[in-house]
Amino acid sequence: MARSSLESAGRDVMTLMKTSALGFQRCYRLTPDRGPADEVVSQLRIDGAALSQTVLAPYSVGLRYLVVPAGASDVAITGNDFRVERLGLLPSLWARLRLALLFKKKKYLKYEEFSVFSIGPKPERKRFTSFNQDMLRIGVGIDSDLMVRHPEVLAGWSADDSGNGAVSRPEGPNSIAVVVHVYYDDAWPDIAGALKRLSIPFDLIVTTVPGRERLIEAVRLDFPHADIETMENRGRDVRPFLVLLERGRLDRYLYVCKVHGKKSSDGRKSYMGLLWRRRLLFDVLAAPGLAVAIVERFEGDPSIGMIGPRVFRMPSELYPEELSWSTNRPMVLELATRMGVPTERFRLDFFGGTMFWVRPDALRPLRELSLADAFPHESGLLDGGLEHATERLFATSVVRAGYKLANSDAFGVSDGERPRATRDEAASVQPR
Repeated sequence: MARSSLESAGRDVMTLMKTSALGFQRCYRLTPDRGPADEVVSQLRIDGAALSQTVLAPYSVGLRYLVVPAGASDVAITGNDFRVERLGLLPSLWARLRLALLFKKKKYLKYEEFSVFSIGPKPERKRFTSFNQDMLRIGVGIDSDLMVRHPEVLAGWSADDSGNGAVSRPEGPNSIAVVVHVYYDDAWPDIAGALKRLSIPFDLIVTTVPGRERLIEAVRLDFPHADIETMENRGRDVRPFLVLLERGRLDRYLYVCKVHGKKSSDGRKSYMGLLWRRRLLFDVLAAPGLAVAIVERFEGDPSIGMIGPRVFRMPSELYPEELSWSTNRPMVLELATRMGVPTERFRLDFFGGTMFWVRPDALRPLRELSLADAFPHESGLLDGGLEHATERLFATSVVRAGYKLANSDAFGVSDGERPRATRDEAASVQPR
């Protein structure tokens, strides 16, 4: 342990002892209370004197949490998965001392009015630290300013949220389409809630698979004018989009936004897919004023062919090239060669999660490969399929067509450099 860290810990402990003599609010212990469960993320609401925070934490029978109020302000904790117990004076002092000795940020969450950390056997505590690592890897610091200002990125949107829900305008056809593929019924509320925040007119095209009558009814209820099409369960969200593209269904639009009901990430943790979906939707659709800023950037810079979520642009410092390739290199390079990009000139650069805005003309090189009929029936592949290779080629098509990429996030649209671990937001165009 570094000398500076020890000195800092010593100062924290001395401050803690002085504070204890003056009096402080007691801490709270959260004990699992929903029975056996695995790979579940629990949601807590913690109310302080001035702010209310939504906190997400992995749930496990052997994993407990301590909530440490800051200063003299008490907190109120509500949640369905834990039994909340207010600790006595000495256990509270122990909790504060233990918090003061935590040096790595991933081991605790620090808010303005309280902090949270895990206790229990080491393998169980690692669930919490791994969860925080996974979140930071996709640019989601649970206790970051963005999450505090926009808890919907963690908690999701409701399909009942206010919004006009209009997908057509009476004076004529729209120049913008949002193409949505939904396989899982329970992903629709997030998507509908995000769409209802749009202030620009758009056409909504929804694709799904056979047997989703309840989903189709829900879409019709939220967006009566949506164009809904049922397709074979092949190629996940990628093939349905290519079917529309190759058929010429998207030719009438200037700009198309592609999103889907993503529910998986890299096959390791089930909860990560849900959090990927919400962050992706936020960074391409639902951030306040973002869609307006994206359309204005397209109109102001004809050289931009695709705008996608900055955090998910790969490879990056958080997602190195080997991880970004995964098992897809041979198929990607073969298809790129067919697209006119030889192996020695190919540069891996894509938006993970396959959600983006694009000019349909920028996808002409990919469209000319006529891949829609080449996808096999769904077999549950986590990686290495044609859909995974094609995910890595949408951006290649844009560049091959003579356009460039740009990035989007909660701060607006920025130039198309790959993201860094510490992002520079100075070049962002602020949404109105």
